[in-house]
Amino acid sequence: MSASNMSPKRVVLFIVALAIIAIIVRLIDRINFAYRQRWHFVASLQDLPPADRSRWPSPAVAWSNDSVEVQAATPEGMKPVKVAYYINSVGMKLVRIEPGTFLMGLPDNLTNAVGPIAPVGGPMYTQHKVTLTKPYFIGAFEVTNKQFDMFDVDHRHRRPHYQDGPGYDNHPVQPVTWQEAQLFCRWLSEKEGRLYGLNTEAQWEYACRAGTATRTYWGDNVEDRTKANVGGGDGNELHAHWADDGYEYTAPVGSFPPNPWGLYDMIGNAREWVADWYAPFTRDPATDPVGPSTGHCRANKSDGWMAPVHRVCSAYRDGDAPHDVKDIHGFRVGCIVE
Repeated sequence: MSASNMSPKRVVLFIVALAIIAIIVRLIDRINFAYRQRWHFVASLQDLPPADRSRWPSPAVAWSNDSVEVQAATPEGMKPVKVAYYINSVGMKLVRIEPGTFLMGLPDNLTNAVGPIAPVGGPMYTQHKVTLTKPYFIGAFEVTNKQFDMFDVDHRHRRPHYQDGPGYDNHPVQPVTWQEAQLFCRWLSEKEGRLYGLNTEAQWEYACRAGTATRTYWGDNVEDRTKANVGGGDGNELHAHWADDGYEYTAPVGSFPPNPWGLYDMIGNAREWVADWYAPFTRDPATDPVGPSTGHCRANKSDGWMAPVHRVCSAYRDGDAPHDVKDIHGFRVGCIVE
């Protein structure tokens, strides 16, 4: 029976039934959200097994060096900075980050500005002092499709619709699970004899901030669309502004100016996995933090190409299941200094 032939009473019942279904679906979504946000820790989906170095090259494969001057985005405007890039065996550039201390998270006056829409803001951004005592390497760029295809050629067939067709080899690889990102790093380790892996969240944010204390590494103007590939708008206007920076979806890595330490796309383009489990911050000072020992969601940073204005900041963080295959997820490599 078509809707036009229904009696008024049946039409009302039909509408009520649809409303009840919608409420149930929404309720299930909210329960799932609450489960994620309340951090019910589980003992599954842990780190990869310890690396077996018995078959790694020894000595490690040598890297080359390239010291260049780049125009970096800083709170004082565009400035020339000298950067020493280390180039590995597959052509990836990395930057050595020296130890230091910084304030991680956001000050109280910014958590509301950054987080008017859940889940951003609040205790997830509690500002606290972090000290990193060891140097480390971090990729100057996000891992690209071309680079990831060297590890997993079949991933080409899983690219998102907005990377369908030729010309996307130099875009950030998406979608990638947390495990796939770590397996790529393990593949590089076995190839070069160096211990690659995802950086910790603290290492990532320290490198993103690059000595700055402003909301982003280029200052507090989050509406400047010349500094990062982000969504731009908010709420119902979000999609309408995606292309205001020249790219509706992902951009080729390095399309926007680097931060003061020569790192590109640390805000926007891909939402980047980091090593830690996702959990609330406290105000306690921390030294070389690695996050909780187990959890339900892995942390990710940057927020990617669809980031609305209220989420644009160096401290942005979220958590997703390690096996999550959202199109927006990508990563950059880290490597320990030995």
